[in-house]
Amino acid sequence: MRLVSSLAALSSLLFVGVKAVNWYTVEWDAGTFTSMSGDMIVPNLPQAGGTPYVWPGVQSNNGVLQAVLDGRSGTWWIGDGFYGTPSLPWGNGFNVYPGNTVHFTFDLSSSSVWTCTLTSGSQSATTTLNLYDVPFDFGPVTYNNVKITATSAASGWCGSWPHLGDYPFTVTGATASGNTCSVSKIVQNSAS
Repeated sequence: MRLVSSLAALSSLLFVGVKAVNWYTVEWDAGTFTSMSGDMIVPNLPQAGGTPYVWPGVQSNNGVLQAVLDGRSGTWWIGDGFYGTPSLPWGNGFNVYPGNTVHFTFDLSSSSVWTCTLTSGSQSATTTLNLYDVPFDFGPVTYNNVKITATSAASGWCGSWPHLGDYPFTVTGATASGNTCSVSKIVQNSAS
């Protein structure tokens, strides 16, 4: 299972950014993830044009459950959805603005059903960086207080984060305790 900066029986955690076909990710790989939560700081919007997406999520071979920050309208909007087989309709969402903090939680129930919860201030809804036709020249994209839990010992996967894309990123304060990896901060900086 891969946990992506982006969950049915999903297998991975990934924080991703994309320009056209270029992906910018920070990932953890473990057997089976059971939860992920954290705080995403909403970045500045890129210049007009293109399609910017920023999201944490959990990914399997079937797709990804993600909480997507969507900037196509010129304002950030965040909502949750599953992209894959089968693709499911997007959940409720709400507008957020640069500097806002969005708390995200992905949880796997004992009956193998994933739920996603998003909150920012008094708003809530039932949260990688994907950029189509817009360069990764904004940000940084920052996640604080990330907690990832799997069915395997975190000591085997917490300190390693494969990634996609040639861009500067930092992961600080990654500590393993039992099956949980706690990360103080993930910062994905502009690729340009």
